[in-house]
Amino acid sequence: KTFRVCVGTAGGQGGCCCRYVSSDCSAMTEGGNGAAPPPAAYIGHKFVKDYYTVLAKEPENLHKFYKAQSVFSRSTEGAGCEGTISAVGAGEIHSEVMSFVGSFDRLDCRAELLHVECQESRHGGVLVCVAGCLTYTQSSERQHFTQALFLDRQSEPYDGYFVLNDILRYISPDSSSKVAAPAAPTPVPGA
Repeated sequence: KTFRVCVGTAGGQGGCCCRYVSSDCSAMTEGGNGAAPPPAAYIGHKFVKDYYTVLAKEPENLHKFYKAQSVFSRSTEGAGCEGTISAVGAGEIHSEVMSFVGSFDRLDCRAELLHVECQESRHGGVLVCVAGCLTYTQSSERQHFTQALFLDRQSEPYDGYFVLNDILRYISPDSSSKVAAPAAPTPVPGA
């Protein structure tokens, strides 16, 4: 059996980032038939790879992982409420993402992922928690972060997932060292 995994529409106007995966998650192909969804861990890890690759290579397309009802927020530890940026819907999210990455020149962000945790959630959704470091070209400062994303199921325009909730918090390096993390970061392919 194979399962269709769609996470967002990045990479093309109205297109879909879809792959088909075997039921044991050992093989991925471009064809197959729809069936029961694959495990949350596979969906979450596939999403993280695609999301951070698009952030690094095509940040102008990151908003395609979101829909009109999506909620997005960014905050910095210790900055209080005035340090929180929020957006609702793909258009507002696009504006906020582009303000973080600056003028687009193909390599505006580098992501180092230290930890990814995924759980199945309500109604087949997937909760994804990520810890790592982001470096934006415009500032070149390495920023530690934690991010929680809820991938909700969708059936239109195709079966798959989209980001319903996205909370990212920049944390001080001292705070991130209190969190258990692997000895070496795992770079995102192509990031």
